[in-house]
Amino acid sequence: MLDNHWCVSVDATIQLRTGCNPLEKHGPQAVVVHAEAWAPLAAVRDPHDIRQVVDYEVIFLAIRKLEQNPHCECLESSILEVMDAIFAIAMVSSALVSMHKPHVYNGQGTPAISLALTRQQWAASQS
Repeated sequence: MLDNHWCVSVDATIQLRTGCNPLEKHGPQAVVVHAEAWAPLAAVRDPHDIRQVVDYEVIFLAIRKLEQNPHCECLESSILEVMDAIFAIAMVSSALVSMHKPHVYNGQGTPAISLALTRQQWAASQS
């Protein structure tokens, strides 16, 4: 948790194709997505105006868009797509995205992956 920061959190369940692991090639599967975007309190001119705080709808729509993206076959590439959308919001200073597949191994295992980055780390990874 960051002091003096707003945190916008989005949780969603989507249907995502899989393809990274031969054991997972069963067509679209449920994937639980959790995303957080952190913005410094000072970046918001009027904290009483919700429209000036980080727009969680942008993050939610980026998550939903994964279902239509044929290039998002694995959790890793999907997380990077959501990170792109989060860091497109200028005031965001850091973000966390995690995804897991609750039903992949018939309830015996739930593959999960998470990525937490600051804006500087994200910018460095894009160069």
